[in-house]
Amino acid sequence: MTIPLVHEEQEVIEEFGSIMERCHFCKTTTRWWHENTNNPVCQGCAKVHKVAELPDWGKAIRALKRKQKLLKSQDQ
Repeated sequence: MTIPLVHEEQEVIEEFGSIMERCHFCKTTTRWWHENTNNPVCQGCAKVHKVAELPDWGKAIRALKRKQKLLKSQDQ
């Protein structure tokens, strides 16, 4: 199974210009990400690796978003 990727947003590219993250696996520079775990992954490595091989850096981000959504719904 391949790793689903999203391309870095244009506003991020404009803000940081030539600064690029390195692929989690092969360390080449990339503008592609696995969104759910918040890891940079190049298109080549995405074809041969699995999501389970990535550290889940996105876990804290998702928890914060859930908390913000809950607080917002309580304010209404």
